[in-house]
Amino acid sequence: MLQTGTSMSFASSSASGDLLEPYAVPNALVELVRSAESWLMIVSPYFDPWRHLRDALVDAREAGVKIKFLIREEQMREKRVIRHFRELELKPLALKRLHAKIYISDKQALLTSMNLLSGSRESVEFGLCIDRQRHPELYDGVFHQALNLFKKSEFVELPSPKPKGVPVQKAAPVQKTAPVQKTAPVKTWTPPAKAVASVSAPTQNAAKKMSASGSKADEAAIQRLSKTEAESYRLWRAKHSVHRVAKERQLKESTIRTHLAAAIEVGLIPVEHVVTEKQRNIIAEAVGKVGPNAGKGAIVKTSRGPVCYGEVACVLAGMKAPSAPGRR
Repeated sequence: MLQTGTSMSFASSSASGDLLEPYAVPNALVELVRSAESWLMIVSPYFDPWRHLRDALVDAREAGVKIKFLIREEQMREKRVIRHFRELELKPLALKRLHAKIYISDKQALLTSMNLLSGSRESVEFGLCIDRQRHPELYDGVFHQALNLFKKSEFVELPSPKPKGVPVQKAAPVQKTAPVQKTAPVKTWTPPAKAVASVSAPTQNAAKKMSASGSKADEAAIQRLSKTEAESYRLWRAKHSVHRVAKERQLKESTIRTHLAAAIEVGLIPVEHVVTEKQRNIIAEAVGKVGPNAGKGAIVKTSRGPVCYGEVACVLAGMKAPSAPGRR
């Protein structure tokens, strides 16, 4: 019998814990991270987090949750893995030939076949969720098993990023060239200045009017944004990357998307430039079930896949935005 929790689906429940539906494991993992209040232990041989997991880890760290991470030692030679740890400000421990996957917080534990890889979200996985209050003995057993793995591990010092220097180029050898022969000047016909002005002036004036019109429309729309929304919008126009804007402003990506939702609503950005088609379809399906006025929280919980509040805000804003001809 299918039992539905707050944000995950259980295939069955027993005295040992709750077996998750195969495709519910990624959601359950993100929820485990988000629900942690004081500490979090992650045991995974690989680490290439998808956006929702990365956001959850950032939120947990900013909320003061202590995160201990154990990874396969061989993976610490990968530049991509090192970059993830550095960006998330995590200090990993490493263990040779690690293959266990254990995710445990102060509230629950998750035993699963799933690695922390973005590609694993599309895989069919096994997952057993163990609630600390409902299954204390099993939870304690998993906790001590994870703790023993951490005791066998070694701390890994992340290498400092190398400064980007300008490579010194060797001067090319001077080559001898043949003497340049003088040639008679070629006479070319130049149209009268008045003729050029009569042709180019209307075109230039029209371009200026179009530019001024578009600029005025944009500025009028920007005036409807708050100061912080306008700042995120201008940075996004310059960088075209939510991740880069969030990094520069030191805010969560979901927060930046919420800012951009305001820009979408006034017609400055098409929603498809901020939210992928897959995410838009998932959110639209949830909105169809609960209605656009149900609130972002209800839409997130109803969604059949992992979505963030910022994405929901963008899609809802897109429903209120001006018609396509007025958008860019």
